[in-house]
Parts: sequence; structure tokens; C-alpha cells
Amino acid sequence: METLFRLLPGPQPALIRYGITALIVLAGFTLRISIGDSTGRYGFINFILPILAAALVFDRGAGFFAVLMSLALVASLLSWDGGIATHASAMLLFLVVGACLVFVAEGLRTALSKAHAAQEAADLLLQEMSHRVKNKFAMISSIIGLQARTSNPEVRQALEDVAARVNVMATVHDFLQFSRHDGLIDMSEYLPGLCKALREALCGPRPITMVVRAEPVQMTAATALPTGLIVNELVTNAFKYAFEAERPGQIQVQLRRLGQEVELSVTDNGRGYDANEQRTGLGTRLVTVFAAQLGGTASWSRCQDGGCKAAVHFPI
Repeated sequence: METLFRLLPGPQPALIRYGITALIVLAGFTLRISIGDSTGRYGFINFILPILAAALVFDRGAGFFAVLMSLALVASLLSWDGGIATHASAMLLFLVVGACLVFVAEGLRTALSKAHAAQEAADLLLQEMSHRVKNKFAMISSIIGLQARTSNPEVRQALEDVAARVNVMATVHDFLQFSRHDGLIDMSEYLPGLCKALREALCGPRPITMVVRAEPVQMTAATALPTGLIVNELVTNAFKYAFEAERPGQIQVQLRRLGQEVELSVTDNGRGYDANEQRTGLGTRLVTVFAAQLGGTASWSRCQDGGCKAAVHFPI
């Protein structure tokens, strides 16, 4: 409906309105001449669309002008030597029908105008709400950061991890606000941006590269949020624990669709994976919880090159 309203022109000078209306009616009259009496003796049906178009695109005056011009053109084709009463009755009936069409088109235009105004008001309200939500996220992150500065190293690390999770939620909100996919988030656009932000925050000068391969899978916010949080936990753990000192390395993040499910994996070529090691850290537990929230499972395995691969499978 909004697209249709945007196609309608704004107020135009009378010369333009009536000039274009005359051209539309003449097009209908040309059709009437070309097909002869195939649409009846009068061929009024050929003028219905021009009348509706004139009233909808311009205004009521243009619509009535189209009705009167149509009557005049039809009258020019009739023989008035006999059957005057029949012709007059038919044209009077068309005049009534044409007037009704004009009022219907005018009502449709008014309804479109009101709907467009309501949509603009709703969009403005949504933008204001989104702006306030974004400010709230920024405020929460700032409060956590201030608290972290005055805390001991262990508490500071925990608060920084919380701030990172809040930032993931904020990025999902931003992507949802500017989504071009009817409220869905394209993961091929979202994950590279998220991973870039994580690398800038966690890597520093260390010689660690990141490779992100994400297929264009579209997710709702309810699915994209835990997916982003899973990536945050796995990538954060890889940066913190997979590479000792200044050892170079690579972290790969991949999201692909396998039939009716999605596989999300984070692979590194770091110190490796010990199957006998108990994985009881908060990050690992959060990944397991988020995977279960998505209706899937999480697993860890050792790569052939000695690194670690964490994979999450969930249906979509």
C-alpha cells in the first residue's frame, strides 16, 4: 500500500491534471474505435479504467472531467436521427455509474493517504524506540566498564565478558532495525561484522587471523541472538586459550546450511583439544545452553592439524 501511494503524484497544476486526463480518455476512445461494437453499442466499458485512473491519480474534478469527456466522445459516434430517448437513458445511466466510480476512487485515495500517514507515524515511533533501546545498551555497557575498572583482575575479566555479551545483543538489535529482509537477519552480513568487532577487541597486536564463511541464511532475532552469543563465546575462548604468547594462528568461523539444519563451527589451529579435559567453564556451559535453546547440540573435537573445532547443529 505504501508503494502504491508513493507512485501517486502530489498536487499538480490544473493544466497538467486535465491534460493528462484528456490523454487517458482519448486512449480509451481509440480502443473503442479500434474494436468497434465488440463491447456493445456504446462501449462505455472502455472508459471505466480512464475514469478510475483520473480520479485516483489526481482528484475528483479530474474524474468528473473524464466522465463528461467520455460521454461527449461516445455521443459523437451515435446517430441522433432516431432513438434519442434510448441514447439519453444509456448516457444518463453511465453518468451515474461514472460519478459513483469517481467517489470510489476518491475514497480509495483518501484511505491510502491516511494509511501512509499512519505508517510514517509508526515508523517514526519505532525509530524513537530503537534509539532509546540503543542508548540503554550503551548505558549498560558503560556502567559495566566503569565497574570493571575499579575491580580486581578476576572480577574485571568477568565484567568484561558480560559487557561483550551485551554488545552482541546490541548488534543484533542494530541489524534487526536496518534489516532489508522483512525483520529477518542475513547471517552472511551479520557474522562477518560481529567477528570483526570481536577480533578488534580481543586480538590486539597478536598475529592471529580470522576467516569467516557464512552462507546467506536468514534468521529471526530469536534465532540470530543465541547464534551470535555462541559465536561470541567460542571466538572469545579461542583468542584467550588456543594460542600461547605471541604464537601466530588462525580462527575460522563457518555457518552453512545442511538440509533442514544449520551447522555453526569455530575452528582454530592452536594448542588442540583434550577429550579427557572437563569443560566446565562458563563459556562452554553457555554455548551448551544456547545450543539447547535453539533445539540443537554442541560438540568439541580435535582437528587433524592439532587444533580444536567446536560445532553447533540446530534446525531451521
